[in-house]
Amino acid sequence: MATVLAIDDELAILKYLKMILAELGYDARIACNGLDGCNEAKNPDVKLIISDLNMAGEISGINLVKKLRALRPDCPIIILTGYPTGERLKEAEELNVEFLTKPFEMPFLATLLKRLLPLDAASDSKPIALK
Repeated sequence: MATVLAIDDELAILKYLKMILAELGYDARIACNGLDGCNEAKNPDVKLIISDLNMAGEISGINLVKKLRALRPDCPIIILTGYPTGERLKEAEELNVEFLTKPFEMPFLATLLKRLLPLDAASDSKPIALK
């Protein structure tokens, strides 16, 4: 079972993501801020990261995306945002991430997860490249 890390400062979003990930057959780890998310991302069991772009705290926004990419250059990252435009979004696109606009529905996330981290490839130790 592949492990997916979800980072968001909204508890309701984290609970929803954890429920969806479990229903789709993934093991979910959660972090409620960027600092905890960076620490969790160091775990080699984490095969994909889902993070909110706009969070309060020491590390958030584009800086969080940059740190995650530096920690895990080959790990697929999905960015959640309620504001899919702007300079920060353009910067994040340059870091080779996928985007999902909030609010989102389970089928959209499921499709994205299956494309980035197929369950049959999830146990493979080779990194999965984003297309």
